[in-house]
Amino acid sequence: MSKIIKLAVIIFFFPTVVGVALGYSLLNYLEIPDIKELSTYTPRSATRLYADDGALFAELFVEKRVPIPLRDMPVNLRNAFIAIEDVRFYRHSGYDLRGIARAFLRNMLRQGLSEGASTITQQLARNLFLTPKKSMKRKIEELILAINIERNYSKDEILNMYLNLIFLGEGSYGVEAASYTYFDKKAKDLSLAEAATLAGLTRSPSRSSPFKNQAKTMERRNLVLRKMYDAGFIGEDQYRLARATPLVLAPFKIHEKKTGFFIEQTRQALEDYMPGQDEVLTNGLSVRTSISLAMTDYAYAAIEKGLKLYQERNPKAKELPEAALIAMEVKTGEIKVLIGGRDFTNSPYNRATQAKRQPGSAFKPIIYLTALTQGFKPDMILRDAPLSFVDAAGNLWRPGNYNNEYFGDVTMRKALEHSLNAATIRLLEKVGVNNVISQAKSLHINSDFAPNLSLALGSTEVSPLDLAGAYATFARGGMYIAPTTIRNILTHQGEELRREAVDERVISPETAYTLIDMMKGVVQHGTAAKAAKMPYFLAGKTGTTNEFRDAWFVGFSPNLLCLVWVGYDKGAVLGKRESGATAALPIWMEFMSRALPSYPNEDFAPPDKEKEETARYVYPPPAPDTTSTGQAGAPPPSPPKAP
Repeated sequence: MSKIIKLAVIIFFFPTVVGVALGYSLLNYLEIPDIKELSTYTPRSATRLYADDGALFAELFVEKRVPIPLRDMPVNLRNAFIAIEDVRFYRHSGYDLRGIARAFLRNMLRQGLSEGASTITQQLARNLFLTPKKSMKRKIEELILAINIERNYSKDEILNMYLNLIFLGEGSYGVEAASYTYFDKKAKDLSLAEAATLAGLTRSPSRSSPFKNQAKTMERRNLVLRKMYDAGFIGEDQYRLARATPLVLAPFKIHEKKTGFFIEQTRQALEDYMPGQDEVLTNGLSVRTSISLAMTDYAYAAIEKGLKLYQERNPKAKELPEAALIAMEVKTGEIKVLIGGRDFTNSPYNRATQAKRQPGSAFKPIIYLTALTQGFKPDMILRDAPLSFVDAAGNLWRPGNYNNEYFGDVTMRKALEHSLNAATIRLLEKVGVNNVISQAKSLHINSDFAPNLSLALGSTEVSPLDLAGAYATFARGGMYIAPTTIRNILTHQGEELRREAVDERVISPETAYTLIDMMKGVVQHGTAAKAAKMPYFLAGKTGTTNEFRDAWFVGFSPNLLCLVWVGYDKGAVLGKRESGATAALPIWMEFMSRALPSYPNEDFAPPDKEKEETARYVYPPPAPDTTSTGQAGAPPPSPPKAP
């Protein structure tokens, strides 16, 4: 009897023991995550950049994602994904036996794992917890996870997570981010044809992006529409109308080419507000920037026209030079346009912020400012005549005027208007090289200044953005405001971070006004006289470096400043007589003639003594410096690097 009982135990319980043992071994072999993590999962969200008029023009992301609730996803959008990915989604328990059988037979014929049968739930499990590598182990893990997810979450919750997580190309994760990327609208505003287009991107989204292959996109879209019709999600009329709808994409790629330099500058600025890059790229910030998309278009058109004219003047030039353009609102320091080269997509190097180039005569206003600060008057007489210096090594330096023309005794005003090198060098001797360097630093020009007389010819390299910031200080009456691309930031939690502009007085209002008045003469009848025909109140200064390697013009109205630089990255010669007035000024005029009508046409206001600000000078007026006079017995100046 005991043998019979033992045999019965073996017959009935041995399979159970073996099953438990195999199950335990399988669980150890498989790696099944805890799906409870889904309840606390927070997807990484993109930071969105808005222009000055509120238009969304760019996103910063590791994964471009804008999570939204299912109620904000139209029925056609949900059904489009269900039709193409898992038509029995609401009828299965996480896996589709019919699909598995169909895929099994096809894979047997092809002798591989070329076709899957993953439901939406299985895809969600794979996207969140597993690797994309195809293997039998992964498929079993995926199936078990899908069953567990279905037991713990409703179908709508699963669909919502899936549609917020799925990768749809161009860096976009989830339907809301993809809607903005491809159609510049919210998911709730998508048409049937647009919804089907997004659903069609689930297979090879990078290769079938509408921006790269519109024919493939249309083919996949129409397949989705057909499956929606076959499933009864849409009627015949809807199907035919949607199939006939042309594909109209968002202009993001156009914006990206034109705003890339501004975007990168803004990304770097955002890191000053946040602990690090990950915070900027993943916390779903909404950033209102200062960029004007219209002005950016004007700027690129002006650069294109200006370089075309350059090519006509220099038909033998092997390649076009580069160009940088900065436009800034004077009163706020907000950057409206930031262009660091002809094409960001081909060369992201930002010549407006990263490059340092010799400013040539565009540096001269700082020398004249130093003189005014020391009490010199615009009608003071300077000697404009040939001069020469010999350094300690016996090297001879003979700086000359443009075209070797000299005017004898001239006023300080005329010397600036006509950019007279000899007169300016003599002025630099009088005011002191070190005082000019101190003045430049007070204007936040961060350069390594060589303390010699070649400073009068702009031999020290400067950043275009630093120079634009200095000129903006002149234009706003002596108050320095750091240039910025950010107005305010709204965090994902709804907290507003607003930029506080800090005014820093570095020049007295009277001195700034006098300098502006002198620089108005540059435009009215000086080196920038071409701009005198423009019906606006303008001031500025041209700049040209040795052998015509750099061409500059920096000019401003009471409301808007614009800097233009033209040159080659490696410092090649632009061409004979390619001065600031020839190569840079026409671009400036073309841009400003289109940008200035947006602002009041008002003259520069003289300082109001009754309302004169009492802010302290951050840098007090420098004392006279007698260490570099250029006279006998004094240390001779070093030869310039490139006057």
